[in-house]
Amino acid sequence: MRLSRFIKALFCGLIILASVALTFLTYYGSAATHEIVQSARSRLVSYLQVVDTEMQGLLLDDNDTLPPGDMGQPVELPKTLSADIKKQIDEGWAMQGLNQYASDLVSVYRRLPDIRDEWCKEPGRFLPELPPASIVIVFYNEAWSVLVRTVHSILARTPPELVEEIVLVDDCSTLAHLKTQLDDYFRPLKKVRIVRARERQGLIRARILGAKSAKAEILTFVDAHCEVIVGWLEAQLDRVARDPTVIAIPSIDWIHEDTMALNAQSSQLYFGSFDWTVNFQWKARSEKKVKAENPLEPFDTPVMAGGLFTINRTFFAHLGWYDEGFETYGAENLELSFKSWMCGGSMQIVPCSRVAHIQKRGHPYLAKTPGGYSVIKRNTVRLAEVWMDEYAQFYYESFGGPKYRGTFGDVSSRKQLRERLHCKSFRWYMENVFPEQFDPSKAVARGEFRNADHGGDSCLEWPPPLNERGVSACHGRGGHQLWFFTADGEITREDHCLDYDGNKLKVIRCHKMKGNQQWVFEESVKHFKHVFFNRCLEWTDHKLKLNDCNDSTVGQKWLLQHYNASNLKIV
Repeated sequence: MRLSRFIKALFCGLIILASVALTFLTYYGSAATHEIVQSARSRLVSYLQVVDTEMQGLLLDDNDTLPPGDMGQPVELPKTLSADIKKQIDEGWAMQGLNQYASDLVSVYRRLPDIRDEWCKEPGRFLPELPPASIVIVFYNEAWSVLVRTVHSILARTPPELVEEIVLVDDCSTLAHLKTQLDDYFRPLKKVRIVRARERQGLIRARILGAKSAKAEILTFVDAHCEVIVGWLEAQLDRVARDPTVIAIPSIDWIHEDTMALNAQSSQLYFGSFDWTVNFQWKARSEKKVKAENPLEPFDTPVMAGGLFTINRTFFAHLGWYDEGFETYGAENLELSFKSWMCGGSMQIVPCSRVAHIQKRGHPYLAKTPGGYSVIKRNTVRLAEVWMDEYAQFYYESFGGPKYRGTFGDVSSRKQLRERLHCKSFRWYMENVFPEQFDPSKAVARGEFRNADHGGDSCLEWPPPLNERGVSACHGRGGHQLWFFTADGEITREDHCLDYDGNKLKVIRCHKMKGNQQWVFEESVKHFKHVFFNRCLEWTDHKLKLNDCNDSTVGQKWLLQHYNASNLKIV
């Protein structure tokens, strides 16, 4: 019986092999022979896996070499590669921001280990009856193997009764394989539905398109370059089912963009944060003021990374979806984070939900977008104008002030949304949701720290420009010349502090232990003096150094912007 089934499947597989090769030859011509054979082989393997999983026991035994990438192992390419393969690899990096050649060698059905903590697997951990979700995946010119593997990982590792549908939103892709070929591939899978934008929407508006077309009351968003771990959806659904105003976020593991290896991260040890350039960051949970009794329980996060989350559809609509004035990509994660907390909801990371994600190099989504990275700034200005109140000023100072905001469109409807929802202030958010965050309003000084020598036109800067030594010409545009002097005596920017060990002056991660990083500003003589070594910061001979303090040395005098001595009393 098993042999006859094997022969039948093999015969059908050979037919598929021939038909797929013929199809590819028709589409691309004989020059693509290597790619055709590779894709056809993948189709054959996929077919065999679908037809009868028992057959794999006939085809493989314990002595067989596992397929590339199986169980999350890295794809190891030969050290010596042909010019043609090197070209394919280079093209993949340029187009996709990942090693597409390595990805194409990995089965779209590859296995991954269950990396959850045993606590997560205990019976009764989640509600016995969970609502189904519409899973929304936006893609634009995604590599075939990456996108298809994302979908199959969801279907393979999610209870079918919890998947209402998988909505693939095509943001007007131009690659041929994402048109009819994709339709034909997923047509037999009734739970997979493709929604196609008529024109480029950008990632943000494409997500809105997918959300509004979804059937289920629960929406789960997944990036198009992910693979899920068993139990991933149940853990998120449990949180949203218990409280429809909670946005549930999985712990994010890393698929290496070069080797496709699964790297299980200690993601439950981190929470979402942002700096005052309003860029997302991860921070250690050890810095949180409220400690968790059980680190595996869902825990609050002030902001989220953005691409992976589950939300109640009605609550999402109540919050005004995303700002449809946002362009393409960027700041949508922070907007949803701020307004969820400020308008009656919350946001939690769920350690028992594990989703592995490829962090692409660069932002291929923005590569051919008009304006490129400038759209992120435009979006962030809209965010600041609507949600950040007086704290928007600190973001604007990061690029020189509000006069450099640029055009950002009409935000009146978003401000009306905030008023209609009776949302709290951003200061409330800072004090109640994110008390760990550095508050620039409590800084002793912020902005440019000018040295009085050479007419006061030289500013402390880090990282310094090429061939400079920590001080360069002031430009008035924030950036690397934006500093804070805190009530704790830190000279800091972007969580890095000016540090002196008695020998070398450097900028390193702030450790909050004072010592090498504690300074005082003597306002009467305008000196920055190191508390422990009792020396003064000096700019001399085009070098930044510490010397014995001297009131008459101009290079030791510093002119601080937005200086407020009263904040010295705030600890």
